[in-house]
Amino acid sequence: MNKKGFTLIELLAVIVILAVIALIATPIILNLIEKARQGAAESSAYAYIEAAEKAAVVYMMHDTKAKVNGNCTVTGTQLVCGDVDLTLELKGDVPTTGTLKFATDGHVESATGLAIGSYTVGFDGQKAKVE
Repeated sequence: MNKKGFTLIELLAVIVILAVIALIATPIILNLIEKARQGAAESSAYAYIEAAEKAAVVYMMHDTKAKVNGNCTVTGTQLVCGDVDLTLELKGDVPTTGTLKFATDGHVESATGLAIGSYTVGFDGQKAKVE
């Protein structure tokens, strides 16, 4: 009688090979997930900065003598710039805290401490980066 099937040793060898592959792949996949989350936080910072610039320009257009410049405190969708409060229109993740520095023409020169999820993002006027 000719029996067909796998021996216990063959099955164990396959299990060991799969375990080694899993041990190698897991850190790589976790690293990719972490980089994707950081990229999402940076993208959210860009969207927030663009919304802040838009709100500042709209405010200055309505009151031509008013200027939004200097440091502004981030509180979710609200920006407090001295005696000026700006409400931002945007969807997605917004920073809970942080500071934006506006130039006199209404664009954001820099941002520090933008807390988006579990990340803190900074902006140097050119690029957003997880700190």
